[in-house]
Amino acid sequence: MSRFDPEHASLLDIRDSVVILTGGGSGIGAALVRKLYEQKCVVIFGDVDEKGSQAVVSETSSQSVHFMKSDTCSYNDNLNLFKYAYEKYGRIDHAVANAGVVEQKGWFVPNRTIDEINNEKPPPLTTLDVNLIGLAYFAHIACTYLTQGSQSLHGKPMQNKSLTLVGSLASWKETPPLFMYQAAKHGVLGLLRALRLYIPEHFQNLRVNVVCPGMTDTRMVSLIREEYLNNGLPPNQPEDVAKAIVGLCRAGPGTKAIWYDELDAPGVKSRESTGSMDWEDVKERGVIGRAIFVQGGECYDTEEGLDRTETLWLGKDASAIVQKAQKSRITSTPMLRALLP
Repeated sequence: MSRFDPEHASLLDIRDSVVILTGGGSGIGAALVRKLYEQKCVVIFGDVDEKGSQAVVSETSSQSVHFMKSDTCSYNDNLNLFKYAYEKYGRIDHAVANAGVVEQKGWFVPNRTIDEINNEKPPPLTTLDVNLIGLAYFAHIACTYLTQGSQSLHGKPMQNKSLTLVGSLASWKETPPLFMYQAAKHGVLGLLRALRLYIPEHFQNLRVNVVCPGMTDTRMVSLIREEYLNNGLPPNQPEDVAKAIVGLCRAGPGTKAIWYDELDAPGVKSRESTGSMDWEDVKERGVIGRAIFVQGGECYDTEEGLDRTETLWLGKDASAIVQKAQKSRITSTPMLRALLP
């Protein structure tokens, strides 16, 4: 089982890096702004909550921490965050799509009559719009801005650029009745899987990862917090998730923050990878393509283990067919690229 150490001694110094994030006015986002400020980064963050965001700026520094009122559902609002940072600082080094909302009422309501369903308004798409569509807008814009402008820091070539997407335990574990929330967070993990082989080919020195927090003690989980704690389960604090995100920003080429827990999950690392990711190519590329699950402040990567154990959960024959089909798709890129601009 692969693990991630967000405080490993090999992690890079990111002081003076320019970092953009969404949802910095409260919860995980606010903790992330403070953590990046501690790392001496320049931070530009967006949020719809002006009061909470201004409080975060007051706690840190208006010289290096900048707030812009921004709705993550708006393509133009996302774009304006990047424009502001680029025009002011000439480059962007790390980007974190963090903004999120909880499930909205109205989906899959039991005991509805046909007359009721025929006459009701469509249920809200807010959760999908914020947690997936807005995140996709942000990631799309980030990939271009992160690879433009000055590519040096303190006179040295800048080889550590990162895009981090915030998913959830719901990215991979069933969580009824969070219907649109889970659909969106599954989508975040799907976007990672679509990007992790594509980005290194087309966006120089850029890494992409997902952080998937378990239950984190913020106002988003107020309805389940008491039951969770009463069952003796380990919660995250917002600072735990922020630490994982900052760790991923720092986990560039040459770092050694991935380690293997052979006591808890013996034999996983010795199994062959069934996909196209080179999980051990950390020296050249750093940490890339991983989904870091944060539970009780501990960090676990779900992607490498899933890849290496495919023949166990899918079966050897089916896995062999899938591998052959995937290689065929990857090598027939002209067909796929016809879909791209």
